[in-house]
Amino acid sequence: MHLEEITLNSMNDKLKVSAIMLNYNSKYFPKMCVEAFYRGKMNFDFEFIAVDNNSNDPISLGYLDKAEKEGLIKLIRSPKNIGFGGGNNLGAKEAKAKYVLILNPDIFVNEDSIQKMVDYMDGHKDVGILGPKLVYPDGVVQDSCRRNMSFIDLIIKRTFLSKLPWFKKRVDRYTMEDFKHNKVKEVDLLVGACFIIPRDVYEKVGGFDERYFLFMEDFDLCREIAKLGKKVVYFPHTEVTHNHKRLSGGNLFGLLKKKVFWIHVSSAIKYFLKWR
Repeated sequence: MHLEEITLNSMNDKLKVSAIMLNYNSKYFPKMCVEAFYRGKMNFDFEFIAVDNNSNDPISLGYLDKAEKEGLIKLIRSPKNIGFGGGNNLGAKEAKAKYVLILNPDIFVNEDSIQKMVDYMDGHKDVGILGPKLVYPDGVVQDSCRRNMSFIDLIIKRTFLSKLPWFKKRVDRYTMEDFKHNKVKEVDLLVGACFIIPRDVYEKVGGFDERYFLFMEDFDLCREIAKLGKKVVYFPHTEVTHNHKRLSGGNLFGLLKKKVFWIHVSSAIKYFLKWR
């Protein structure tokens, strides 16, 4: 099927997937994300919704404008940066399909990724959210499913403490290092770079909690979905490439100078107060 035919078909009333990609100064990644998505082999109709969170880089903005004119995406422009959860919720309000697929712009799906996830969801009505295996560009598997953790676990993971034997054991349990990531498994938490949710479930929980500007909103969403009695499932039968820089524990004083560290701390405090 030609690209133009896929685009036209995605505009009918039988939509199966509403893909939502949030952009914030992501340069070349949105183009590669959209192109990878359209290379997918899917036997259903879909729509692709891109949300721009008030970016200022001409590369991503130029591509999104072009893709909108070509009919590849529906582009929503936020007048200000409303964060990860807020931006994705903005896109989800326009979604009309059975499933909402959250895609970071640095996610490149394989040809079979979306079809396999949808097929599994169609056959397992008790699943409320499903995440594929995430791999880095070099093929290393990302620890994208987690167990519930404590505030101290997050601090340890982001500092030099993670290199000390006792603390490392704690972090390894939280990040499920004892799990080989090669079989379908019900888990506590999924990393939010890529996952699929029935739209009715997304709406029942109110989408992402927008009190988190960045970080922890994906874990919060998993817990809200689990509260509904739905399963949180890690699905390694397909994998997607996550072009994300791997983080490692570093110098604590260096971390204290970084704005992103304090955003993470702020979100973690909100998360643990909510779920204590």
